[in-house]
Amino acid sequence: MAARLIPQWEIVDYAHDAKPDAPSGTTRELAARLARVREPAPTIPVNDTSGDRAARGATVSGSQVHSVRLPGYVIGAEVIFGMPDQRLSIRHDSGGSARPYVDGALLAIRKVSTLVGVHRGLDTVLDL
Repeated sequence: MAARLIPQWEIVDYAHDAKPDAPSGTTRELAARLARVREPAPTIPVNDTSGDRAARGATVSGSQVHSVRLPGYVIGAEVIFGMPDQRLSIRHDSGGSARPYVDGALLAIRKVSTLVGVHRGLDTVLDL
C-alpha cells in the first residue's frame, strides 16, 4: 500500500553473522512484490552516484537493498519509504525461536480448507 503512495524506498535486510546468503530470500521476495507495484523513483539514479556505487547497496528487482550480517540479529527486514520532510519505516524482526514461523503456519493451516489453488505467502491467506 505504501509503495502506491510513496515513490522512494530502500530495503534493509538484517541477519546473524553466519547467514551466508545476501540478501535473504524474504528480502528478495519483498523487493519483487514492491516491483509489481512500481519501481522506486530516486532523486539521483543509483548509476549517477558519485564515489563508490556499491555504497548504495545492490539493486534487487529495482529496489536498493542493504544486507547487514552481524551477531545479535536473527532475521529481519525493513522497508524505509521517504518523501520530503517525512519517512515511513516498516520493519519486522524475528527472535531466536521458531515461534513466528509456527504461528504463521498455524494461521495458514486453519485457513487451508477454504482455499482453492496454490497460494504463496502468508499474506495471500489472510483476510486483509
